[in-house]
Amino acid sequence: MLKINEVKDRLIKNNNKLRIVFPEGGEDKIIQTANKLIQENIAIPVVIFNKQSEVPKNLDPKVEVICIDAYDTKKMAQELVELRKNKLSYDEAFLLVQQNNYFATMLIKQQKVDCMVCGLKYSTADTLKPALQIIKTKPEFKLACSSIIMTKYDESYLFADCSLNLNPDPEQLSEIAKMNADFAISLETKNPQLALLSYSTLGSGKGESVEKVGKAVEILNQSAQKFVYTGEIQFDAAFDNEVRAKKAPKSSLTRRPDIFVFPDLNSGNIGYKIAQRMGGYQAAGPFILGLNSPVNDLSRGASLVDVFNTSIITLYQAVKK
Repeated sequence: MLKINEVKDRLIKNNNKLRIVFPEGGEDKIIQTANKLIQENIAIPVVIFNKQSEVPKNLDPKVEVICIDAYDTKKMAQELVELRKNKLSYDEAFLLVQQNNYFATMLIKQQKVDCMVCGLKYSTADTLKPALQIIKTKPEFKLACSSIIMTKYDESYLFADCSLNLNPDPEQLSEIAKMNADFAISLETKNPQLALLSYSTLGSGKGESVEKVGKAVEILNQSAQKFVYTGEIQFDAAFDNEVRAKKAPKSSLTRRPDIFVFPDLNSGNIGYKIAQRMGGYQAAGPFILGLNSPVNDLSRGASLVDVFNTSIITLYQAVKK
């Protein structure tokens, strides 16, 4: 799997610099990230403010600034009404496009920017709701999901879904697996392997959650997949080759998986934060998969490194698109 620095080097070498929008111009970490993207010749950051007086003096002059109060939002509001197929009145749409999150998402829809990173101030819901309403999911998927890149030394893994789908059903869980395998392949993971996690390993336990994961595996079995997968399986059996040899000798996994799919949001969110805080893994993301254009959500506790790394992968998603 490509490392962040490898992705960054490719973006630097790319002569066609992509445009990434940051709706939260009032956040210092956004200003620092935008400056760094310019200084390292990675991309063209577009930072949104409500009015010119909010623009800080330490923002690199090469960073593009858009102030909502100086923009023709009437036309944008009308376009939003049409996009929402009259589910909004014009007045409601006009109020929405005054909000940085909706305004920035509309810039993506208008193809004035390529991708977006948001979430230091906005909640996940406030970041993704405009994206799902305006950009929408790709036709081949019925939902969007999230993926977090967990890195420690030379190890990199994908954890999913840790921030978006509360309790996915078997079909949704199978789609989450497919989208994350595609994401791993886009990051140049060769022959990705995936574990659908549970508190049971191949029938050792019983319960509704176990049955759900088992049904998701059955759905994957119904058509050829371009990745190796197994489930239901406990984390220790998936992660440790020796444990897997004892608990699941007939597993299709031939090595430690690249992707870990959790059965629900509760376990996924807890799991990645334990790995991050206790295990010393660096978490990048969450990255939202399945949308027509890349929009990614930050944790409100994200560090400057988190913001920068998320921006790098978001830009790479846009390149791949």
